[in-house]
Amino acid sequence: MIITEISIDGYEEVVHGVDKKTGLDAYIAIHNTKLGPAVGGCRYYPYKTNDEQLNDTLRLAKGMTYKNALAGLDFGGGKATVNALPEKSPELWQAFAGLVNNLYGKYITSGDIGTTIHDLKEIAKSTNFILGHKSKTDSGVATAYGVFQSIKALIKFLHGTDSLKDKTIAVQGIGKVGKRLIDFCLKDGAKVIATDTNVNIFEEYQYGSLNFANISFVKPNEIYEVESDIFSPCSTGGILNQITIPKLKCAGIAGGANNQLEVDELTELLKEKNIFYVPDYLANCGGVIIVEKSQNKTLIDLNYESPIVKNRLDSIFNTVFKVLYQSAKTDQTTIKICNDLAEERFL
Repeated sequence: MIITEISIDGYEEVVHGVDKKTGLDAYIAIHNTKLGPAVGGCRYYPYKTNDEQLNDTLRLAKGMTYKNALAGLDFGGGKATVNALPEKSPELWQAFAGLVNNLYGKYITSGDIGTTIHDLKEIAKSTNFILGHKSKTDSGVATAYGVFQSIKALIKFLHGTDSLKDKTIAVQGIGKVGKRLIDFCLKDGAKVIATDTNVNIFEEYQYGSLNFANISFVKPNEIYEVESDIFSPCSTGGILNQITIPKLKCAGIAGGANNQLEVDELTELLKEKNIFYVPDYLANCGGVIIVEKSQNKTLIDLNYESPIVKNRLDSIFNTVFKVLYQSAKTDQTTIKICNDLAEERFL
């Protein structure tokens, strides 16, 4: 494998690993380790260019620093990306594990878009610097529950009650987060309007065991113009931009996707439209809350339903409500308030 170190201002370490034998093309970025080792998932995604992949890795790594700090965890922020191949192989993951090992524990990998528990088990065969491979279920359920709590806090801020009964939630993306989020919202009495690029998913709700009366579907490009109380992006990043934001017909945004805003300055455009935005690294922090340090300082996975995890997930509600309240009180954006809270811990 050829490993190239890349110097990036504001990042502690960035490496690019290429292994021609297995087809591995991976980046790992470590943004900040002041609070502890950098914890962040490995995204398996078909990038079009090296620059696109590198920039995504950098944004995601920085986001993890803020996410972990805001969640009250003693971990830094990092991220890995692997340019997706037509087929995965054990050899590919073995090569990726070698790249992780090359960082000697400064970066701890885990799951993300495109990586499954099976993939993590393959990676764990060749590295100890990994989380999520021993879980009974992927981190998506914890992430979804955290987004659900964020939506309930946003609804309470807007309407004075945290009940989703008769509220409309527009969900973009029905993957391992979006699917669970939809279930949580439906059980709380919400009406859900959803979309996904994979139309086969709709059939699971219409004809399968997931049949609910209060869910309907629209085409992917129609989701932005759906009249809803809350818009919840749970797919890829960069979907909130100069083109999509003017189309939105919602009162608030809280979702599971990373880097939802194309650029942070777009919070001003949301503010002009009187749309309250819960920053993604606050709303979707449930996935990292299931990680804990054991007595011997090693990192372990906790069960999603354990009391420690449940208390942490429930606390997201209070943090979101606090951020929204402070934003309205001080006329600052929610991103500015979240950044200040996080930076108090790691700067």
